[in-house]
Amino acid sequence: MMTGRDIWISLGINLFAGVLIFVLGLAWPILPKSYRMWKLTRFWGRGVLGDDFVIAYGSLLDSRLAEQSPPQFRFLKRFHDSRTVTVAGPTGPIVGDSEIRSISYLASSLGRFRPRALGVIRDAEAFGHLNRSFVALGSPSSNEITDLALREPANAFLRFGQDNEGTYIEHVSSGQKMRGFEPPILRDYGIVLKIPNARFQGHHFFVCAGLGEWGTSGAAWYLATKWEQLSQDPSFGLVVDVEIGSDESARKIALG
Repeated sequence: MMTGRDIWISLGINLFAGVLIFVLGLAWPILPKSYRMWKLTRFWGRGVLGDDFVIAYGSLLDSRLAEQSPPQFRFLKRFHDSRTVTVAGPTGPIVGDSEIRSISYLASSLGRFRPRALGVIRDAEAFGHLNRSFVALGSPSSNEITDLALREPANAFLRFGQDNEGTYIEHVSSGQKMRGFEPPILRDYGIVLKIPNARFQGHHFFVCAGLGEWGTSGAAWYLATKWEQLSQDPSFGLVVDVEIGSDESARKIALG
């Protein structure tokens, strides 16, 4: 036979269980999103949700414009029906298809979490305001932010170099060199790098850069789609090999 004390204890337990189930029912739909947001800010930094996180692409200039009498029509437009039209084209900075593909991957991946559109700026513009986090697209020969990041003391991972045989990616600790576009199967190589922005605490440099165009866009696709599986360390560097013509073929390869 239950005493009055037993009744109150049973009532309290049932009441607590009911409240707990009610609270969990309210919280359950938002728990997965909250966990992903925690993972997002842990990997990219808290700036990923604000205006102090930008994509910096490398821009180029048409060298023909430096000639004394540059041609009026410098570019070709080929249509699907075999027509070819000559056009004057842009006189300002030019961005390549690989950077555009790269931007689309990153914007699609991160845009789901952000209240505002992701900032996208030229490297020359980005260089004037370093107090933020960057995803730099393109090699150090085409992007000033990539060049800056790879020269940082925190980059103990990967760098680009050039010798009589061409351009290569070098593993800093082992000295192993990766050269792309070599037989029997021609492949491009790219890097994904993350290091702290030592000048401004809490910000980072992310780099997606290739020996060629597909190395850059393949690396960006890999970062955009695999970031949840990548190292959560403050710094890391990895190399991907990419089948020419397919960013989605990018895969991580082991280095010595």
